[in-house]
Amino acid sequence: MQVAAATAQAEGASLDAFSVVLVDNDRMQQLNRELLGTDWPTDVIAFEAETGPDGKAEAEAYISVEQATIQAAERGRSVHWELAFLIAHAVLHALGYRDHDAEHKQKMLDKQNALLKQFEERISIGQE
Repeated sequence: MQVAAATAQAEGASLDAFSVVLVDNDRMQQLNRELLGTDWPTDVIAFEAETGPDGKAEAEAYISVEQATIQAAERGRSVHWELAFLIAHAVLHALGYRDHDAEHKQKMLDKQNALLKQFEERISIGQE
């Protein structure tokens, strides 16, 4: 979870609790249907953080390991790198970022790539 903490810190924010649930594509498609009204698997689902009853910022993300594995192979990355990339993406969503158009999506991708360069050697997420 170093990537999650570093992403929030880089944005000048903090998340008191950030949970990541790893799922397969079947479960991700089901979640997409139930939560977003779309009927296909995706790599990550994350929503903006909410303040819990204790006043702490909390967020949860779902990441498809199956989709991350596919994307890693397509992009010539290690699965560890791809999972870290998706965690950074999820944190940005939790902090309010949206990728609803090309400009916003590119902004998120640039932030994720910059963050992961810091971690490649330290947490063994080097690209293949």
